[in-house]
Amino acid sequence: MPQSTPDLMSYCGPPDGSSDYHFIKALRFRLVDEGGGAATPATTRSLLVWGGVDAENAPFLEPAFVVDAPPLVPQSDGDYELTGWAADGGALFSLSFAMPEVADGEGEGSFVFALPVQPAWAENLASITLSGPEGSATLDGSTDRPMAILRNSRTGQVRGFLRDPAPPTQAAADAVGGAAGQGTEVLFSRGIPGANAWRR
Repeated sequence: MPQSTPDLMSYCGPPDGSSDYHFIKALRFRLVDEGGGAATPATTRSLLVWGGVDAENAPFLEPAFVVDAPPLVPQSDGDYELTGWAADGGALFSLSFAMPEVADGEGEGSFVFALPVQPAWAENLASITLSGPEGSATLDGSTDRPMAILRNSRTGQVRGFLRDPAPPTQAAADAVGGAAGQGTEVLFSRGIPGANAWRR
């Protein structure tokens, strides 16, 4: 094979596909040779908190959501801290973690955690702060970065993320949350989850 032939998993296709022969071999390995996968942890009501650092190491947070998902929390401490604050300034949660770096991301990093919801959070969570060596980012009641997550209401599978959805969609989600059509559920947030999100 000439050295100029790109690798199958290369950015430099073609070839940019895989024959059924190779697919079946890979599938057989995953199902038989590799053994059974780990059991999926049970889902629980969780606060989805996600964000990262950009190429200049400035931290950012995406809108938070209340979801039903398996818990996912940091596995080790690091230079970044994620804190949920009550209106009176008390900390509701605080997590230290190392920022995972994005491959080929020019120094960017990202994280996502699903924190098991505690009873006091629905009434008291006023802000979330991500702080690190290069500064901090905060979500609070004044944050207005509307985002929607579309999910299959039967399976819970995420079908899409919509940034800054159309105003009628935002108004409907603010008013009722929930159903967007047959089989589709919309989770909506402007930053900190609203009262409807906690009751869903």
